[in-house]
Amino acid sequence: MFLNLIAFERLHAEAGNDVTSYIFFMDTIIDSEMDVALLHRNGILVNALGSDKAVAKLFNSLSKDTAVDPHGVLDVVRMSMSNYCKKPWNMWRANLIQTYFRNPWAIVSLVAAVFLFALTIVQTVYTIAQFYQPSTPNSSSFVKPSPKPWHRP
Repeated sequence: MFLNLIAFERLHAEAGNDVTSYIFFMDTIIDSEMDVALLHRNGILVNALGSDKAVAKLFNSLSKDTAVDPHGVLDVVRMSMSNYCKKPWNMWRANLIQTYFRNPWAIVSLVAAVFLFALTIVQTVYTIAQFYQPSTPNSSSFVKPSPKPWHRP
């Protein structure tokens, strides 16, 4: 069906190139069956072929040797998505979320670890500050009085 629609768009210039742009856009975001599964799970893509691998192969093969309007709506979306993904902060944040925040227990353990690390730093700072604090004569440390000599009457 997609091949027929692409052929129709190429034969009839007045039809536009929306289907070709859509196929090219989907090829941009689909590289493997994991991408298809993610899109299917979020309700973006309906898999009628049965296999996620077959859908990925379909989109990757349909967009070969296709020319897309560089000023089309989906190309603008693709370029802004590409620019967003190239920023190091966004890549780092996505990796952090995928690695450490997959379930609530991972989040709780990470928060607990950060809290305990902060408490350890505070304890170390107070210990070092107490060590380098000069002792004063009125300090609370106990000083043993010197014994008085015996006087015999």
